[in-house]
Amino acid sequence: MIAAACWVVLLVIWIAAVQEWPALPEKFPMHFDFAGRPDSFVHKSVVAWFLLPVFASVMNTGLSLLAPLIRWMTLQHPEFVNMPRKALWLKLDSAARLRTLEPVFGAMRVLQLIVMALFLFIVVSSAKVASGQWSVLPTWPMFSFLAAIGASVVWLLFRSITAVTKEVRVFSDPL
Repeated sequence: MIAAACWVVLLVIWIAAVQEWPALPEKFPMHFDFAGRPDSFVHKSVVAWFLLPVFASVMNTGLSLLAPLIRWMTLQHPEFVNMPRKALWLKLDSAARLRTLEPVFGAMRVLQLIVMALFLFIVVSSAKVASGQWSVLPTWPMFSFLAAIGASVVWLLFRSITAVTKEVRVFSDPL
């Protein structure tokens, strides 16, 4: 469900970028300072304007492929997977190791969705500043996105630690 939402947000990013392209002025802001004021402008070009949607596409694809890659590595080369309490995690059988990853993947998908929403905000907001609808990029959404990213990283770490702890307990409990 969340994975599909990430792809929908990516599609909306591209739709917004394509819709805003004709209305862009000859120079538009490419970067903003911490106060949301444009501090770097570029001449209108396809490369400059669509760089962020391309980057969002690469990032979304990479993050989508990360879970299958980690699953494969868990089965083939678990020593290369970075998990908390790694020595104990490596002693688990492969099915238990895979179970520890599921809550981590859920947290990763939430993080991915937040990042895609951030990209969408930047594309739409940049177009509003470029067109003169806004004079600055509002900072509170940016800091909200950054706080959400930080919170999701903490949640991801918490989920990985608790998943490993739970499986180690189950694995080491004599029946």
